[in-house]
Amino acid sequence: MDNVPNVDNKGIEEIDIMLKDAAPKLDKMWWHYPHLRQLNLFLAGAILVQATNGYDGSMLNGLQSLGAWENYFNHPQGASLGTLSSGTTFGVLLVLFPASYLCDRFGRRWPIIAGSILTIIGAIIQSVAQNFGMFWVGRFIIGMGLGLMNTTSPMLLAETAYPTQRSVLTSLYETSFPFGALIGALITFGSYYINSTWAWRLPSLLQCFPAFFQIVLLYFCPESPRWLVAHGRIEEARAVLVKYHGGGDEDSLLVRVELAEIRAALQSDTIKKSGRWSQWLKTKGNRHRLAIIMFIPVMTQLSGNAVISYYLHLILNGINITTTKDQLVINATLLVLELFAAVAIASYCEMFGRRRFFMIGVVGMLVCFIPWTILSALSQEGNFSNPGYGMGVVAMIYLFEIPYHVVAPLANLFLTEVAPYELRSKASAIFQLMGQIIGLFNSYVNPIAMTAIGWKYYIVFCCVITCEFIVVYFFFPETKGLSLEEISVIFEGEAAAVGGGAFRHGDVEDPAAGQHKQVSDEKFGMEEDIKST
Repeated sequence: MDNVPNVDNKGIEEIDIMLKDAAPKLDKMWWHYPHLRQLNLFLAGAILVQATNGYDGSMLNGLQSLGAWENYFNHPQGASLGTLSSGTTFGVLLVLFPASYLCDRFGRRWPIIAGSILTIIGAIIQSVAQNFGMFWVGRFIIGMGLGLMNTTSPMLLAETAYPTQRSVLTSLYETSFPFGALIGALITFGSYYINSTWAWRLPSLLQCFPAFFQIVLLYFCPESPRWLVAHGRIEEARAVLVKYHGGGDEDSLLVRVELAEIRAALQSDTIKKSGRWSQWLKTKGNRHRLAIIMFIPVMTQLSGNAVISYYLHLILNGINITTTKDQLVINATLLVLELFAAVAIASYCEMFGRRRFFMIGVVGMLVCFIPWTILSALSQEGNFSNPGYGMGVVAMIYLFEIPYHVVAPLANLFLTEVAPYELRSKASAIFQLMGQIIGLFNSYVNPIAMTAIGWKYYIVFCCVITCEFIVVYFFFPETKGLSLEEISVIFEGEAAAVGGGAFRHGDVEDPAAGQHKQVSDEKFGMEEDIKST
């Protein structure tokens, strides 16, 4: 491999390489390699988490077009509809900070499994609901499960994935949202033809099915090697890396570089003492990180997308597309477009970089939202006399989903990259907290505002998206091509350098010579013993 020094039998060579240079180039697609095929299959359990989220929004959207659901719950609207929508939000809020502790204490896998079990319980209660309150309780329990899973899943993906596939896999996490939403839309559409309460009970019950797959896959999934190292379980971490990253090769250069980087970053006294909440405000770099983490949910939740996800029927009513069948068809086809757009962007995020994609996505959303607003105004002010305006709005909604799904897949990827390990679980909790606060705003304000002022409410989103462009342009750094440990240099400067990394001031043993050398990193004031594998 080019630019990677050899360690031969003559002795020990000091090397200075980055993790991406130590990763062997794959001659075939990843599924031709048994260790990557197995690892990615297990990690699919974490990716599927967002499918439950997507299913929830799509199902609730579709239920509002079902007469059986509307009649059973006495046509909820305004605050009542907002309360139903926010049932999951309150559940998420309850467990966010405990989730941060749990994933640091018990690892990344078990909180996801526990959250999956809660989701199953909530879906069953929701499906057998006898009244408004019982339906809300089911959604609340689902929210608790989602809180545990959403806080932990991106970390498991980012910390366990094969290095060169980390960005794609973590981005694919968000793509399961439109996948789940599409399934929810199709099931709800099929339920349109059921002439009983099962028209809404069946979609409610089926919300639990992704959780069964998650439990099975994550039971066999390896634990995050970074979590294992942070808890002193070095040999277990080495075994995970050798099996799933090195393909069983005990002498893999990638595994040795990766493990040394992780140990250098996680075992210094400075790092061990910097996992407190107060650390977010103690350095300029951490304050920058915190600002980014708190702002990303604004981009993913307050760009007008929530109106489409939860209140598409209100948008369509506003342009005189009122039949249930037409609304369900538009909802389903929108989700197909979302799924393809999200997968495509996730697949190329490493090629084009994060910052560039964020910029493209934000500009694209604004370009779509402005004519969407204008056409909605012309349609309503003209008393829907010109159906072309309504069709124009629908077209803009379809186009809007493409740039939005340029931004959405990058959100959790950027979160895990920006936050250092010792603050990553707290960063995920803050990220989820901001998202849920905005979600509450969306749940209560969106239906009321859209009913009260109609198209004028869209002007708010045009202003928000404009602000997003300014923030991304001036404050979002590029993290493309760096390992999780190497990204610290962007925020803290060269003093935080680990990668290139862990071997800059030391030696790497030659396994063939059966020798053991000490690896030290003066920048962390530490000395490490890296045993020969």
